Amino acid sequence: MHKLLTLPFCAILLSVGMATAQTQQQPAATPPADVKPAPVAEELETDNGLRLDAGADLRIRQEIADNIPGHPGDPLSPYPTASGKNQNWIRYRPRVWGKAEYGDFGVYVRLADEMREYVVKNHKRRDDRSYNFPDELIVDNLYFEGKGLFDDFLDFRIGRQDLFDGPAPAYGAGRVLMDGTPYDGSRTLFFDAARFTLHLTEKTKLDALAIYDNSRNELHWGRPTPDPRPMNAIDPRDEADMDSWGGGLYLKSREISDQLPFELYWLYKHDSDYHLLGNYMPARYVNTFGARLIPQFTEELSAELEGAAQRGEKSNGTQTGGYMGYAALKYRPEWETVSPARLFFKADCYYLSGDKHRGKDDNDTAWDPVWARWPQDSEMLVYGPLYGLGYWSNMVYPTLGTGADIAKHHKLNIYSGPMFAAVQDGLGGGDSNYEGWLSVARYDFPIWLNKSEGGRGEIFGHIMAECFQPGDYYETDKTAYFFRWELVLKF
Repeated sequence: MHKLLTLPFCAILLSVGMATAQTQQQPAATPPADVKPAPVAEELETDNGLRLDAGADLRIRQEIADNIPGHPGDPLSPYPTASGKNQNWIRYRPRVWGKAEYGDFGVYVRLADEMREYVVKNHKRRDDRSYNFPDELIVDNLYFEGKGLFDDFLDFRIGRQDLFDGPAPAYGAGRVLMDGTPYDGSRTLFFDAARFTLHLTEKTKLDALAIYDNSRNELHWGRPTPDPRPMNAIDPRDEADMDSWGGGLYLKSREISDQLPFELYWLYKHDSDYHLLGNYMPARYVNTFGARLIPQFTEELSAELEGAAQRGEKSNGTQTGGYMGYAALKYRPEWETVSPARLFFKADCYYLSGDKHRGKDDNDTAWDPVWARWPQDSEMLVYGPLYGLGYWSNMVYPTLGTGADIAKHHKLNIYSGPMFAAVQDGLGGGDSNYEGWLSVARYDFPIWLNKSEGGRGEIFGHIMAECFQPGDYYETDKTAYFFRWELVLKF
């Protein structure tokens, strides 16, 4: 175990030493580990025009956390105290993928597994489902696609897929559409979906989506217990089944100006009813209408603005509606530095509406995160949800941040700020809207990149740390922390 824990930190030191030598040689930035691995070797093309390719990756990460606020003001809380217990585990996620292409059409498949080692064992219920080796093999991606059809007017992808365009979320910054399997954590992100892209002009494209996310993944083998794990459960206290389906339209355009790209979207989502600890939770549907602007004022100064409104209804007749807003200003000065680092400074604010009568039968004015139940601004707070796992709502979070692109594959990002509840709903157990102060730091680095022609092979990783000092919104005043190291090997 000590050797295992020592490995990543030795790798980090090695990467820093190699940074200067690699700066002039490295290609484009490495995408996150959860993005579909892009082929870095030459594809095999047969005599009949069939192109074949395959690869694999392995992710190893350790996460350590303590005192994460849970449900202290909730009488159904499973926690005996106002903060979560210590958590410490290591995750191993191997994946293999393959694709075949012919002309404008292709098929892609990816299989994944994840095993865990619990260094600290506090939750017996989790230990019983602890992803022991060899755990289960699952179909993580399986889709059929076409590109450049009808004179480059239409692209489509049908089947199980991650909604990414290269290393970035396919839709905005992932505030409404990002993760189709939120209860599965970072093991998978897929949607069972049909995605059609219409290239209306050279600068405008429209995506039409149809989505169905089953509460259980039936495409699996070797499960240690009879039933598949839940994929979309809303609350960690009860792995209740909840199916989701819907779709929408998403427009991206630079027609006004290349310095003023904008996005418009409408999304419809329906969550089925379920039972939480014996309590009936009604089905709900919500329509989300939004817009996003990314103006580039100068080479050094840029901004991002996004806003959305929701209207919907629950099956018990309750009306639902919420609001989301985001504003950011980013300054990247053209300073001459000794190293190739490109510094940046950022100020932003994220708002999600709340409902002080949440859980009652009156109208619900809290923001519904739609398909954005993922860490967003905090890996730590996603584990201590007040409204459901990754269920971001009722929040005002202004931050100041800085960072640097130290080299093409070395990135540093730091931000910090106070977090408030938009309305006081009492779920934190305290008597204030001030939730606390959250600070986050992350450093991404490469270790090995294969530069040979037709070669394949990458090793990269990151380290990150978070600290949260609870405010009077919570009963607890214990400082919460989160730390993670990660290594990814691609073949």
